[in-house]
Amino acid sequence: MKNKTKWLTISIIIYIIFAIAVTASGLVAPSNIGLAWTLFWYLAVALFMVYFYYKNTNYDAVVYYAKQLHLTEEDLREMVPDIKKSDDVPNPDKPNLFSPIVQVSFKVLNALLPQLEKQAKEHQIPRFD
Repeated sequence: MKNKTKWLTISIIIYIIFAIAVTASGLVAPSNIGLAWTLFWYLAVALFMVYFYYKNTNYDAVVYYAKQLHLTEEDLREMVPDIKKSDDVPNPDKPNLFSPIVQVSFKVLNALLPQLEKQAKEHQIPRFD
């Protein structure tokens, strides 16, 4: 299974579980909190799942390209301009399942990915799919 397909499937499954759980429990039922709030929560969780999907696929792409280019965590840190000391970068040697969710920011991933894709193209490394 391709990486993007894996994260898309996981995101959809999480959303379905959310929808079933709140529908069965009546937690966000329109009769309890109103139609506007019910729609808000369904939309908010759907948008979070989109964020979850993109952040995880970008994280996996950064780790893939870093491994293919034999880059270390310190090499990646040097590639990000104006990185704060509190910001983390992906560690290609020890990728962590929860790292994209809580540790590595979108700012860091968005700074790294275009640079790594450019280097990968120069070294004729296959695209991450």
